[in-house]
Amino acid sequence: MRIFALAIIILFTLAPTALTSAQVQLGPGGAKPVQTGPGGAGTGENTTLINPLSSGTSLETLLTSILGFVIRIGSIVVVLMLVFVGYKFVVARGDPGAISEAKQMLLWTLIGALVLLGAQAIAVGIKATVQALSVGR
Repeated sequence: MRIFALAIIILFTLAPTALTSAQVQLGPGGAKPVQTGPGGAGTGENTTLINPLSSGTSLETLLTSILGFVIRIGSIVVVLMLVFVGYKFVVARGDPGAISEAKQMLLWTLIGALVLLGAQAIAVGIKATVQALSVGR
């Protein structure tokens, strides 16, 4: 439970906050932003909210950035788990039950790290295959 709480804290610390701090009011038809100031009054400042799928970006770019973010968070969790597993080995003090529990934790931590690497490898392979197929047309 503590590890889950730590992961949530890290997630919210590293998550981009630009979207949560932007105050945007759309004009008639939702086409253009209304000029708003700090209190919402018209002071001449334009605040715009950037659409991640508009001009210049694609679904591929969005999915790649999401995967990159997940891998960064997962890498941090893997490193923290390796430190925790090391702590469990030290605290075991030769107790066979505690050592087997620490070995089991190490095994699952390494499997998680391999899943992260595999996800990245699969994404790169799919991207290369799609690009090769689209060039062939």
